[in-house]
Amino acid sequence: MPFNAPAAEDASDADLLRRVGGGDPAALRRLYQRHGGPVYRFALLWSGSPATAADITQDVFVHLLTHAADFDPARGRLAAYLCGIARNFARRLHALPPYDPLPDDDAAEPLAAPESHAPLERLLRDRELEQLRGAITLLPPPYREALILVELQECSYAEAAEQCGCALGTIRSRLSRARALLAEVLGGESENLSATTGQR
Repeated sequence: MPFNAPAAEDASDADLLRRVGGGDPAALRRLYQRHGGPVYRFALLWSGSPATAADITQDVFVHLLTHAADFDPARGRLAAYLCGIARNFARRLHALPPYDPLPDDDAAEPLAAPESHAPLERLLRDRELEQLRGAITLLPPPYREALILVELQECSYAEAAEQCGCALGTIRSRLSRARALLAEVLGGESENLSATTGQR
C-alpha cells in the first residue's frame, strides 16, 4: 500500500476505526493511506533506519487491527495516537522503558538555542536530510521524542505530553533542550553532546 495514495475523505478516522474493529480490511487500508506516511517518518527520525521504520510502521497498523477500540478521540487526534504507538514499539525495540527515568523538572529554566543558530524551520530546509536524521538520532530519547512529535509531526504540547506520559511543562522544557542540542550538533559541535546531556 503506497504512502502517497489519495486519502479517502468520505469517512472520518473514528468511522474507519469502528469498521477496523468490525474486521473491515478496506477501512484499515484507508487509515494506512491516510496516516502511514507520518507514522513512517516518525519511526525513521526516531530510529535513523529505513528498515526499522518500515517494521515499526507495519507493527503499528497490525496492532491497530486488534486494538482499534483503544483509541479515545477525547484525548487527542488519531495521528498523535499512532505516533505514540510507534514510539512504544521503537522504545521496546531499543530496550528502553516506556517512560524515561529522567527527573521531570518542570520548574527548570528551558535552554534557549544559541542566537547565532538558525531556527529549526530553516535548518530543516537548508541541511541535507541524512545529516538531519543523523543529528536527531544523537539526541537522548526524551528530547528526540519531544522534537519529533511537536516540531515535525505537528502534535500539540498536550498530545505530545499524553504520548510521552509526562507533564505539559516537561514537554516544553524537553523541546527547548532538544532545539538547543540539535543546533549544537548541526553546528558541528556534536562532541559536546554527551557532556551537555550528562549535566541534566
